[in-house]
Amino acid sequence: MELVSLYREEDGRRERFLDPRPYLAGLPDLADRLPPGARAFATDPAHYDFGGPRCVKDLRPVGAAMRPGENGLFDLTLTFEPNPFKHDEGLTVTYSGVSSFGVEADGRWTGASGSLPGLGDVTLDEVLPHGHGCSHEIGLLGGRVLVVAGDLAAVWG
Repeated sequence: MELVSLYREEDGRRERFLDPRPYLAGLPDLADRLPPGARAFATDPAHYDFGGPRCVKDLRPVGAAMRPGENGLFDLTLTFEPNPFKHDEGLTVTYSGVSSFGVEADGRWTGASGSLPGLGDVTLDEVLPHGHGCSHEIGLLGGRVLVVAGDLAAVWG
């Protein structure tokens, strides 16, 4: 991620440290360059309210569906289920005009019990302007998702 921090180095060790403040400080300037749906999602005051029910932190990715789009591109829908201790609802993000979609697993997440490998829950995310529209990077406990699209629509429920 460019502005959101997920880790910090301390005493030669890399430890998880979630800090969206540099991103939030730059967001007023970035927001004008985002497509409308991405702007609405990124600037929602609840987006980075760690204790709030509409914060992306602690959502769990559970699905991805692609379908043909326009101009040789595709549309993509990512589905996230709620954390029952925090969220009232899950989140669905639909991307239109997707030109790039990638998922990376870093092998660090083995599940809360240490027995289930996977990508884990969302740590934080970052929506940035891109020449194609916007980029959306989603940090996970065990990897990341990166989507470049014309725009996105995020719906809670």
